[in-house]
Amino acid sequence: MAVAVPALAEFSSRLGAASWFSVIGESLTAAEHADVASYLMSLGLADMATSEIASWSDAEACIKATDWNSGWWDAEDRLRLNLLERAEQHFGKTVLLEALTVLSEQVSDVVHGAAAVAATRDGIADPGLIRAAAGAATMACHQAAVGIAADLTNDNPFMAKYRLFEAGHWPLCARGTVFYIF
Repeated sequence: MAVAVPALAEFSSRLGAASWFSVIGESLTAAEHADVASYLMSLGLADMATSEIASWSDAEACIKATDWNSGWWDAEDRLRLNLLERAEQHFGKTVLLEALTVLSEQVSDVVHGAAAVAATRDGIADPGLIRAAAGAATMACHQAAVGIAADLTNDNPFMAKYRLFEAGHWPLCARGTVFYIF
């Protein structure tokens, strides 16, 4: 099924070529550090530090911790809802929902397989952790697509987060004043 929102066609074609979870645990490049900074700044969290997680077990402990920064979570959700409203004004709610559903279905199988391969490569067989990784990547694609549909292709705050996934990392969460990435 083709993507019904023309602005999402190019983005849709990128999904299969991404390096999903291929460099988890490796150091961020300068460009990736810039994407983290851009993403956090767009959420009003420019002062947040970044911490790189090195292993699946550390990533699991990080996402299972209960001290997530609710300001980060709320800022992300407010931004997504604002962009969703703008995109709905461009394309209508039904057309946009159909296009986002197609994208989510397209990417979910790809990222789940990639997360499973990356986890297995590192001796991890936890299906819940693999689903968490795949779900986070799928959500990042959804957020980026909403921004694109809202006509923010170049200035989409969620594209920086998506590019981290596309490059092979897993942005995990913000806890306290630290943003964690695997």
